Amino acid sequence: MEQLIPFRKAFESLGFAPGVIFDDYVFSDVLDVDPRDRTVHLAAFTQTPPSYRNAAMAVIDVGSSEVDAVADYRALGAPLIFSIAGDEVTAWQMRSAAPPRMIVRAPLSELAALFDQNRDTWTPLAIHRAKSIGHVAPEYQLDFVDAGLMPAIEGQIHGKLDRAIESVLNDAVTAAGLAPGDRSHRALFQATFRLLAAKILSDRGHEISQRWNPDEIASVLEVISAYYKLPSLAEGPPGLMVGFEQAWRRLRDGLSFRNISADDLAFVYEQTLVTPETRKHFGTHSTPRQVAEHVVASLQLWKHDVEDLRVYEPFTGAGVLLVAALRHVRDLLPVHWSDKAKHQFLVQRLAGDEIDAFAVEVATLSLILADYPNANGWKIGQADLFADDYLAARSKTSNVIICNPPFESFTAEERVRYPEALKRSAAKPIAVLNAVLDAKPLAIGFVLPEPFIRGKQYAAQRRRIEQMYAEIELVSLPDRTFNASVIRSSLLIARAPRDPAAEPASTSIRCAVVSERERDAFLSTGQLNVVREQTRPFAGTGDLWIEELADVWSYLQSAGTLGEIAAVHRGIEWRSDQAAAVRSNAQPGFVPGIHASGAMRMFATTGASVWLDARPERLLYKAIDLPWSEPKILANAARVSRGPWALAAAIDRTGNVASQQLFGIWRKPGAPSLQALAALLNSPLGAAFISSHSPPDRIRVSAVRAVPIPHSFPVGLDDLVDRYCKAAQSPSGLFTSGSEAGLQSLLDEIDGLVMQAFDLPPKLERAVLAYFHGAQRPTIQPWQSWPAGTLALVSTRSSKAQLSASRAGGNWISDTFRPLPKEEAILLREALDDVEPR
Repeated sequence: MEQLIPFRKAFESLGFAPGVIFDDYVFSDVLDVDPRDRTVHLAAFTQTPPSYRNAAMAVIDVGSSEVDAVADYRALGAPLIFSIAGDEVTAWQMRSAAPPRMIVRAPLSELAALFDQNRDTWTPLAIHRAKSIGHVAPEYQLDFVDAGLMPAIEGQIHGKLDRAIESVLNDAVTAAGLAPGDRSHRALFQATFRLLAAKILSDRGHEISQRWNPDEIASVLEVISAYYKLPSLAEGPPGLMVGFEQAWRRLRDGLSFRNISADDLAFVYEQTLVTPETRKHFGTHSTPRQVAEHVVASLQLWKHDVEDLRVYEPFTGAGVLLVAALRHVRDLLPVHWSDKAKHQFLVQRLAGDEIDAFAVEVATLSLILADYPNANGWKIGQADLFADDYLAARSKTSNVIICNPPFESFTAEERVRYPEALKRSAAKPIAVLNAVLDAKPLAIGFVLPEPFIRGKQYAAQRRRIEQMYAEIELVSLPDRTFNASVIRSSLLIARAPRDPAAEPASTSIRCAVVSERERDAFLSTGQLNVVREQTRPFAGTGDLWIEELADVWSYLQSAGTLGEIAAVHRGIEWRSDQAAAVRSNAQPGFVPGIHASGAMRMFATTGASVWLDARPERLLYKAIDLPWSEPKILANAARVSRGPWALAAAIDRTGNVASQQLFGIWRKPGAPSLQALAALLNSPLGAAFISSHSPPDRIRVSAVRAVPIPHSFPVGLDDLVDRYCKAAQSPSGLFTSGSEAGLQSLLDEIDGLVMQAFDLPPKLERAVLAYFHGAQRPTIQPWQSWPAGTLALVSTRSSKAQLSASRAGGNWISDTFRPLPKEEAILLREALDDVEPR
């Protein structure tokens, strides 16, 4: 097409080299339900090898400028698509969750002027930065680059690649007569790598693909092994080669890899291989791709001279963090460098060590895949990092350290074997972190146990990090973030080293919590929904966490606390196993009580009382001497949920004794009633405070004592609580729809009165209610959350009937209130948002 000539010239005028501009570029439409190949007449990329990650702009001729026709090309990954229709050209912004947006339409004769007008933002470097780091560096964002487009494509690619790799493995396992899911043979992983490498080399038309016979599996494996200088395949069971042949045919004729980023292939290869079973069999570990991406992106490597960077990953495992680092460092290299020059630079500046031989092999193969099309030059060391202070010495050779260390403590045998490491700490993650900090790197990115955020055992390390770095980020991750581990974890990113000769001035802190309901979205996109940021004067205390709803707690900092009006104590504890201290029937020395925290519901308990061992010789501490026979509140000390509704409090007037899994709470003389205290603890504000100030597995007694209290409790609260408690005492534990609605209505009124007593500004009240969005509440009856978008608990601002109507989708608000004129509404919203804490 003659019309393409001015486009090529326009691309080159922006700085796109001839080697990154492709005629008739074919790519697989992975966003289609049934992926098919599509072709653009001209495509420009910011770097080579081309992929959706570095696609910048493309030209199509759709015969018209219809939005639907342009939308078919989203999977290319280019943020800009130019469609030709007659003598006109239209520039479109490609979007992830919406149809393409027309940016400008102009005559083809004015194409050069159009590109000249957008010279500053359409260059390869500007687009590359916007796509690669714009989501974490606002200064590089461009308004026409949709930050959601790459994650959308990436998610589809990873799903399809995962299924493709699973098919390869399953074909081989079936042909070899192995049990389904048996991944215990090394040859499986070695051959899978070779077939994936052959597929991407073939789909991208690499010259090496001409050297094998695509119909002979032995020829394919032999050429790939020679190209990457790999050893022969490990021996496997008979029939395995037949399975590889079947797998190769399926892979060869399946989804095209041409537009797939090589590091995507490396990530999926590693993630598919390292399952809980292979972790157990081979001893390796894995870091989820988006966790690795977030850690490396947050290091802000682009702020450093790339020539100065030396990245090291101890305890490399399968190499996911290192693969992420490879991509980010490669993105910083000059766009005119050849693939070979980039490879030579990267292999000299990225390194890793791992004790497990299988993990070393997987990590090396993953790096090779991510470094397409270069032959092998990667060396992951096999080393015992705890021996002879090896980790400390190795860390001093690098200045950026990324690490997912082992979480356990040293065993008795290891304490003898590793005396130098033991001097740093008996806990492996602390020993590793201390050794790395001794090296004084420019930046660190760690996966650590969750207690690092606020746990006392990490206090010294937090103080040290605050002393060393001016910018610190912490992320709390939920359970089951890591496929092969059930341990709850956190992320630490520290950067911007302080000048040792200067007095520390301030610390910039960034914190986020990935909730259980957000886990899948985070693992899919890597996006954090809510991020809290503060710049604080340097304190040196190691307090690096910004509490959830920090603005609310700041507003209430002058309020009294529950500990001023109530005594809060943990229940009785035993010297031996709890299970031996509980009986279902009365026995000498045992007293009636409640043992399990799971028995607690808001304003109610479930199940019958049990008998607890109260014999003095069996007890630890003096909790049995507390006034258990007096009226009190019982509440769980172990969280009933890892979500925001962590505590449930109920009034006990029967003299039950509580075990160590619960708290006993007694009102002090002159304090509000037990009904009022229970309403406070069960309220949205009380629950939010306790949840946000406690670790994920338990509730701190200090958090319960520190719950803010209002200046006064509303009249009528006691009666509402009594009515709710009475209604909740259904003998069968079953409720009719009418009784459920009645309990719901009473609880709404109780919540509303407590929230009204605090008189929070609307902006803060909305934040408290939003904190519980989608969470299950531990009530005796099924509970419905407050209607989305309500400014407050409407039951106290209007009527119970209106709240019920809003839950049912009624339109009582528009029937009752006339909307403000637009100008007045804007002014009111600004006024409410600007209310300062008192």
